[in-house]
Amino acid sequence: MNKMNRYLTLMIWMLSMKITMAQEASVSESQLDFYGFGRTTFVWDNRDLGRSDLFVPANIKVGTTKVPGFFVGAKQTRLGFDFKQSVGANVLTIKVEGDFHNDATDATGLFRMRHAYADYKFIMVGMTWSNFFDEKVNPTVVDFEGPNSSTLSRTPQIKFSTYKSKNVLSVSLENPIENITLGDSITALPERMPDLIGSYKLNAGFGFIKVAALVREFRYQSDEARSLIGYGATIMSVVNAGKKDKLKFQGVMGTGVARYIQGASGLNYDAVYNGTNELEALQMYGANISYEHFWKDHLYSSLTAGFLSVEENSNLKKNNYQSGYYASANIFYDVVKNFTFGWEIIAGERINVDNESGTAMRVQMNATYKFNRSFK
Repeated sequence: MNKMNRYLTLMIWMLSMKITMAQEASVSESQLDFYGFGRTTFVWDNRDLGRSDLFVPANIKVGTTKVPGFFVGAKQTRLGFDFKQSVGANVLTIKVEGDFHNDATDATGLFRMRHAYADYKFIMVGMTWSNFFDEKVNPTVVDFEGPNSSTLSRTPQIKFSTYKSKNVLSVSLENPIENITLGDSITALPERMPDLIGSYKLNAGFGFIKVAALVREFRYQSDEARSLIGYGATIMSVVNAGKKDKLKFQGVMGTGVARYIQGASGLNYDAVYNGTNELEALQMYGANISYEHFWKDHLYSSLTAGFLSVEENSNLKKNNYQSGYYASANIFYDVVKNFTFGWEIIAGERINVDNESGTAMRVQMNATYKFNRSFK
């Protein structure tokens, strides 16, 4: 972690030097936006899901009695600052954003950072969406988690992208975090290098297609220091359908990339202990699709479905996760400008290695009021 901090410090210094050099033209304009929303969520589950507002099929209990539960939360409430400064013919952007969702099962929640970065020309430094994801492909849902095969994640990183181009090529160095199942005397070791991710986004009249690939290393100590290489790829797309409707899709496959897949974040499935002095990287694959339809300008719905599976591996126990399925349907109503109600039903299933399964259903609603105040 100390090495990563030094890397980020160096990159921030490089970015500041770049900005200083660019100030050959006078500063012409600046703008500060204070934005966010207040949100309250009401949730009913037909079985105990730990009072979490994240619906994760991998967390569904198998072989237990269904005990319904209800809870109310407001920790999705969000606050942010967005500062833009003209520097000659270019714009420096600094963004800081957070919410109170530090713990999915804590009803009160503590403030946490979501985004904190500086973006100038072709360089972005800080914490924001991983290059292995695109926020525009995220389905419009009440659920705070979304489909289990989404690569939705935010990481500290430095990213280099083509500048002022219609199609965007990006390369990022992102903070490495291992997500492995240890055994016996095997322990995790600090990472030696950042995760390397490259992406290409093709923008066109129909919408966009983005492909991304990553390679990463995770290290562990057994009889000696050892390492594994993880690699994976994803393709995602948003297709415009009519005036406002959108079709969204993502597919992902990789070995040792569970850390980047939303529905696998708690499974420790980057690698698994095989009974020797070595770990084995696990391959996972999944896909999700969502269609957003506008009944009227202020009334719209989404249908979303997804699945996430892990390869068959003899080192997985019978009660370990093998595959999971996610489906949701919702409707949103903009009562007045910036004030929206959303209602949603979600169904999910978890299947274990021994083919035993468990299902869960959630009915929820939220009320959201958005605000934005600009200062020039």
